[in-house]
Amino acid sequence: MGGKFFADVLVIGAGPAGLGTALALARHGVDVAVLEMQDRIGAKRRGETIRFDRKMDGLLGEGFFAKQTIRRINRRSYFSHTGLRRVDRTIDNPNLIISWPDFIQAMACVAEAAGARILPASTVVGFIREQGRIAGVRAMVGGFMEEELKTKAVFSCGGCEDPASRVLSIDRAGMDMPVSKRLVRGYTGPADRFEYHFHVHGGSLTIATIFPRAKDEAEIILMGYARGRKPGAVSFDEFTQAHEVFRERLEGTTPFYSLKTAIPMGRMISPCCPEDRLVMAGDVLGHVQSRGGSGIRTSFLLGYTAGRLGARALQSGAWTADTTEKLEQGIQGSPPMRDLRRHNLIYSTLRAGIFGRIRDLKHMDRLWPLLRIALR
Repeated sequence: MGGKFFADVLVIGAGPAGLGTALALARHGVDVAVLEMQDRIGAKRRGETIRFDRKMDGLLGEGFFAKQTIRRINRRSYFSHTGLRRVDRTIDNPNLIISWPDFIQAMACVAEAAGARILPASTVVGFIREQGRIAGVRAMVGGFMEEELKTKAVFSCGGCEDPASRVLSIDRAGMDMPVSKRLVRGYTGPADRFEYHFHVHGGSLTIATIFPRAKDEAEIILMGYARGRKPGAVSFDEFTQAHEVFRERLEGTTPFYSLKTAIPMGRMISPCCPEDRLVMAGDVLGHVQSRGGSGIRTSFLLGYTAGRLGARALQSGAWTADTTEKLEQGIQGSPPMRDLRRHNLIYSTLRAGIFGRIRDLKHMDRLWPLLRIALR
């Protein structure tokens, strides 16, 4: 490319936020390129479940969710550490089991059909500033030598490892919760419900989930939570040995995919526009629901909102500090942001007030009447 590559806008990350951003920009007439670190879009498997959202389905093409759904599950069971306490629920809007690679690749196809260019194996290593403003990025594009990519604006949607997050030294303390994920075969437990198993160790709460998939497959997730400090890490083996019901569920299963990552459901941070011509959205800012850690829908909708408003900013003329301020106000006041903020205010407060008080497994059983409220 020899430094000659140019796009009106560069988007970092081909996840839900990045693809939502690129789709909105392309549909509003902006020349946009997406830089994706992975060699293949969706190669690092994240969430494998989502709930139907009419707005998102319409933006991606009516029927998109139906095409990507493997199965629907609307029942949930929650188990205390001892297994002596349990809550069963039925939800109106069922969880849809998806294949993360297929779902993300299908989203990428919609963005490309709208005119966005997606460049896999492209890693951003730094930002270009001219006259104190963002003017592009330095990146290894397609696995080749470092390039200077000039642009009118950068939308950084690279998740927990986002390069803008590193450059700006964003404090992620209390935000990222450690997650271990496995996909297993040979699962013979209940296939009609999600299961949540709670565990307390050293004052830290760990939640293990079992999400049945197609045939005999299941997605197993282990997530740590601790109020006011870094969550303690509990391994799959430690959790399995300590939790009899969970151990019974996994007997005879064989893992075929594993991942250690983080879900930024501890808190949200601002601003979305920390500098002129730099916009951020998605996991990088904790745009995840505090209840359940659902980030696919919220990140996509906020990315789309940022892209739509960003296109308007680009087309209004010179990008000034006033442009940045209006864009920030537009994103913060948008329906997706208001809904997410309201949701997280309720459930993060509830979670911290109840789960943060649990000291040991017997204490969990004693607090179970309160936990039943949080698990509604």
